[in-house]
Amino acid sequence: MTEAFSEHMGQAALPVRLRRDDGASLRLFSFGPRDAVPPAIFILDGIGCAGWAFERSMPLLSEQRRVVLMHYRGHGQSPDPPRPWRLSIPVLADDAAAACDHLGLRSVVAVGFSMGFPVALELYRRHRHLVAGLISLAGPSGRVLTSFQGTQAFGRLLPLVRATTRIAHDLTTRVWRKLLPSQLSREIGLRSGQVNADRIEAADLELYMRGIAAMNPELFLTLLDEAHRHSAADVLPTIAVPTLVVAGARDSFVPLATMRALAFAIPRVQWKVYPDATHALPAEYPLEIAREILEFVDTAVAPFMAARGG
Repeated sequence: MTEAFSEHMGQAALPVRLRRDDGASLRLFSFGPRDAVPPAIFILDGIGCAGWAFERSMPLLSEQRRVVLMHYRGHGQSPDPPRPWRLSIPVLADDAAAACDHLGLRSVVAVGFSMGFPVALELYRRHRHLVAGLISLAGPSGRVLTSFQGTQAFGRLLPLVRATTRIAHDLTTRVWRKLLPSQLSREIGLRSGQVNADRIEAADLELYMRGIAAMNPELFLTLLDEAHRHSAADVLPTIAVPTLVVAGARDSFVPLATMRALAFAIPRVQWKVYPDATHALPAEYPLEIAREILEFVDTAVAPFMAARGG
């Protein structure tokens, strides 16, 4: 969430600060009734995101379920962690497990949007007792830049971009914070086909741009590099909890073929495609996605938990 989004959502959310053992500070937002029947819904967001894609779905999601949103290190209201930065997918998964412990959550459905799904997979690998179900919303198993726009070129350029950012940090930051929230960047996003302009609200895209612009660009690129290197594909065939994979047929960041291969590597999977959705599908179809999540929790996860005595 950006500050503006946080203020808006804060009317319905319980904000909580969590201090990690290495000095990192995390901001958590808890929505919905605290005494709701488990499992809770734990949203693991995309890189550079802090809740913007779930603003319009949160009221429906949290009517009867407890919903938790965590701002990753250096995202939204979570400040940059101490240097040297501990920025990796397993660390973010451990942060999520610590958040569950802090909030008293014993079972969650981990909803991973984009990079959040590799985090969800690592949460399952490292803290399996917490995870009652998994949901991927346009989320791969890892190596997030491998198939971006059908090419591996961006992944190859990333080390050079990171080095340039470190060398010219002040200049990079000024350009970063001026360009990203601009009208030009919004127009490029809406007209480039990266998002479905007929489905997404311009205000939502602006929240996203403002949120990334507020980040430390070096931290953003470091985490992007980590996400590009990391893979949790080996976890997929070991998943023994109900799993839902939702893809956008027009997603150029994680193509449909990649998402289909991921889905059918998972034993207990439900597979859904939105024909007109792009990578921003939670923001493009907020109510539809909220209903998908709630139905999955009610009809797949809850019976699974009951059967295993959870």
